[in-house]
Amino acid sequence: MSEQAQKPIIGISMGDYNGIGPEVILKALQGNHLNKHFTPVIYGSMRVLNRYKHLYDMKDWQLNPATSADQLNLKMVNVITCFDDSQTNVEPGKVQPEAGQAAFQSLSKAVEDLKAGLISALVTAPINKYNIQSEEFKFPGHTEYLAEEFQSSEYLMFMVSERLKIGVVTGHVPLGRVRSNISQEAVSKKLNQIIKSLHKDFGINKPRIAVLGLNPHAGEDGLLGNEEKEVIIPVIEQYRRNNHLVYGPFPADGFFGASNWKKFDAILAMYHDQGLMPFKMLAFEDGVNFTSGLSIVRTSPDHGTAYDIAGKNLADPSSMLHAIYTALDIVRNREQWDEIEADKAERANATPPVVEIPTQQERDPRSEDESPRERPQSREDRPQREDRRRDNRSNREDRPNREDRQKREERQPREEQEDRMGREIVSSEEVIIEVTQPTAAEVIETFPETTENPATEQQPTPETPSRREDRSNDRPRREDRQNRNNRFQRNSNNQEKREDRQNRQEPPSSTEATNAEDQQPRERPRREDRQNRNNRFQRNNNNQEKREDSPNRQERREAPRQQQQPKQENRRIQESPEETQRKLLEISQSLLFAKTPPKPKSDENPEA
Repeated sequence: MSEQAQKPIIGISMGDYNGIGPEVILKALQGNHLNKHFTPVIYGSMRVLNRYKHLYDMKDWQLNPATSADQLNLKMVNVITCFDDSQTNVEPGKVQPEAGQAAFQSLSKAVEDLKAGLISALVTAPINKYNIQSEEFKFPGHTEYLAEEFQSSEYLMFMVSERLKIGVVTGHVPLGRVRSNISQEAVSKKLNQIIKSLHKDFGINKPRIAVLGLNPHAGEDGLLGNEEKEVIIPVIEQYRRNNHLVYGPFPADGFFGASNWKKFDAILAMYHDQGLMPFKMLAFEDGVNFTSGLSIVRTSPDHGTAYDIAGKNLADPSSMLHAIYTALDIVRNREQWDEIEADKAERANATPPVVEIPTQQERDPRSEDESPRERPQSREDRPQREDRRRDNRSNREDRPNREDRQKREERQPREEQEDRMGREIVSSEEVIIEVTQPTAAEVIETFPETTENPATEQQPTPETPSRREDRSNDRPRREDRQNRNNRFQRNSNNQEKREDRQNRQEPPSSTEATNAEDQQPRERPRREDRQNRNNRFQRNNNNQEKREDSPNRQERREAPRQQQQPKQENRRIQESPEETQRKLLEISQSLLFAKTPPKPKSDENPEA
């Protein structure tokens, strides 16, 4: 089926041709601009419509005459002539019995095609309820006639727009008989129709509905009438117990005056003028009269024949356009609703699928020859956590860690640094320092004589440039220097302990006895002091290396300084381990004197 054939077909009955019905129909469909959404077909008279076309200067627009609804031009506005129009005399603004009969014949033909399913919806133009009366039509309006034709006892005249939707309990009923037609059953039926229509036709799942009272001020708690207490309130409470959002009763004047209607999706009024008067004031241009509760879709403009402006080209087609669009929307909404309900029924009637439980062979497919995998029968058979950790630890130990790689990369520079430092100081295992406080005479005697002939000393051997360039990267790290100094200090302390043990065994001499106070063991310096002393000693050595290694400084030095430097190096090379030990002792003692506070004189009274 082509796209044009899938479009819905909307039938439009012409109504009273002496009113504004033909005018608003032609103005709404002029130019065939609505044909891309649906296919329009007008039930009336081609002669009457051509008369109004010439009257309103629509000569360039052509209508397509059709004999039946199954022979339509999908790209044009089609017209089906429903009565003999050869003797029709069009007089706009006049009430004629012939116009009423023509309106009934047009409506009857449209209903016939609607029953046959040739059209999807019906839009009715205004009729005169007086001149349409006949033996075939004895109804107060379109709503009652269509309810009779489609055999529906539960219907509702529902005035709808984009902003406001109002239904009435009593439609075209004289005001004197309104009270007798209002009952709990009637109010309950209309509420039920509003809820169903909002669900099915407008797609509102949980609507909020307001109910208006019958008497002024909604009865004033029985002062102005008991209809609210006896009829309306019990129905509202029943619907609220069924989880419906129904509220009221509200007095009509205050409800619309305070704009409370904006808070609700629909409103139920008790009689015709109570609902239609505010509706036409608020939504006259876009208001639509929709007959709810029928198996078919029927809409109509919310105005009448308007004889006073008929034929004067003053009618506004807005309400007719909204009636057409509303019918089209309701048709599509009902199609979606039917699909949803059919899907629900299909799922409810469908038998649940049989779920087959797979066998052991299907869950674990294996060949017969394949032996089953051995699994531990208990927790005792499983490897313990310690065993797993031991395996993981052994695997990690096989891989070289980051520290090993760093040590391997730094091994070569550190070996070169140790070789260079070995020429200046003896290893810590051979050097033993006695950290005691000697007398001033001993310190003076231990200083070496510096009056040597500089000419007899050997000249320093210049190092190659490549060796000097590499020394910039040979400086040991701070951690290595601290570790080496700490190791040196530990050896010194061990030597002190050994000497103390020897002194305890030997008898003290006379000179030692006089200097007993000086030879008493001193308190061990704090760890921070030892580290500072060792770091200072190391920095002196490093500074000495820099001075020796810098070629630029050697050039700027004076000649006597240049002769003295090789003498010191030569003497350092020729010195024995005992002399090296003595010099290291002098340096350490000088550092101790700098940090040790002066002691009291021996001649002072110690008790004082």
